[in-house]
Amino acid sequence: MKNRKVAFISVLMISFLILGVFANGQQENGDNSSDKPYSGTTLTIASSQNWIKDIDREIAEDFTAETGIIVDYQVNPDSQYPQILQTKIITGEGTDIFYSQAGLALKKLPLNKVLDLSNEPWVKRMKQWAVNGATIDGRMLGLNLWSVDGWAFVYNTQLFDELNLEAPNNFEELLVVCEVIKNHGVNPIYEIVGDMWHAPMLLNQVLGAESDKEEGLYDKLNTNQKKLSDIPGMTLALEQLKTLADKGYLGETYMSNTWTNATEAMGTSQYAMFLGYTSWQNEVVKNYPDSGAEEWKMFASPLGTNENTEVFATSAGGIISLITDGPNAEAAKLFFEYRTRPEVLKKFYAARPDVNGNPAFTGVDGNPSQSLVSITEQVDGNFKLDAQGGMLYFDQMAYGSEIQGFLAGAYSAEEALANMDKYRFDIGKSAGQEGFK
Repeated sequence: MKNRKVAFISVLMISFLILGVFANGQQENGDNSSDKPYSGTTLTIASSQNWIKDIDREIAEDFTAETGIIVDYQVNPDSQYPQILQTKIITGEGTDIFYSQAGLALKKLPLNKVLDLSNEPWVKRMKQWAVNGATIDGRMLGLNLWSVDGWAFVYNTQLFDELNLEAPNNFEELLVVCEVIKNHGVNPIYEIVGDMWHAPMLLNQVLGAESDKEEGLYDKLNTNQKKLSDIPGMTLALEQLKTLADKGYLGETYMSNTWTNATEAMGTSQYAMFLGYTSWQNEVVKNYPDSGAEEWKMFASPLGTNENTEVFATSAGGIISLITDGPNAEAAKLFFEYRTRPEVLKKFYAARPDVNGNPAFTGVDGNPSQSLVSITEQVDGNFKLDAQGGMLYFDQMAYGSEIQGFLAGAYSAEEALANMDKYRFDIGKSAGQEGFK
């Protein structure tokens, strides 16, 4: 009996030793459950299809390996995302984090269901323009990882040099450039009216330039003291766009062209100019490395005025991500903390040349494209907030539909703008916005 007791005690002691070693190993390897309080949690992230890249998924996998928190990106078609997002947030169905455009576009969302991130430690390292673009009514609502940017005409510098052309500074010069290029057998401008969100980007520049001349323009628009149809430059811009189309300067397929084919159109020299953002040329370099696109430059759209362009209209900071006030909010905050670590930011920006021209965070070197450098020189650094960032209810799809109808001859430029104004009024009235009643 005594021997049995000794044997039992020995086995018990060995078992405790093994368990102790195993437990110590867990702690040394960081696998203790107390080190991963939200392990097994799944963060669902809603986004438009073109906003999530391979680097985002790679960083998410690294985050999961460290924390045990699973990241589930749910991307949606560009044209459907605004409606899907509204439904998801209002109903609380399956989104812990969601992507949205920065600036006043945020006011279209049910922000009472979004966390205030003002006191998060990484906010202190965000540049002021990035903080401003994510702040509504004193609440800093979103993480900005993009660059301040804007839409202007990217042009093939090699072709321009071959034809002894210079970047136009006004609309008359643009017409001359287009005629020379067309006579050379190249389509001057690639436009994609069929992708309805794109053509309204031309209006960004118009209102940015108008706001430079009229103090408080955005405030007047946002309180319905002024309408889009009251601004002569808006009517002129649409009429000038139709002039370009009627003269064949947009090519024969501008009503059915798509965004996804833009890099091919420019990269194979079928077209000479394209309305893109300042780092868009890097997309061409990636897909068409022999195109010489790394040397391409940019000029501000001259539509909306007959004078020289002196302004470049820029965004409130591109796309930001926000956290819904739900059960996984703390885990979502951990993900934001991880994404804003200096080493992770450097990894992100190194893989995203399209958004690293002027990064949203300090301590990260920017790598501005030739487009950004050249347009900064053209306007002598005179950047003004664009329509998307400064005006309430700038709906690309709704405005794009009106521009499409106008170019198809369904109605006049004045009627198209009146329809846009009615759309804005109806949205503002339903939102209870001052002046829209």
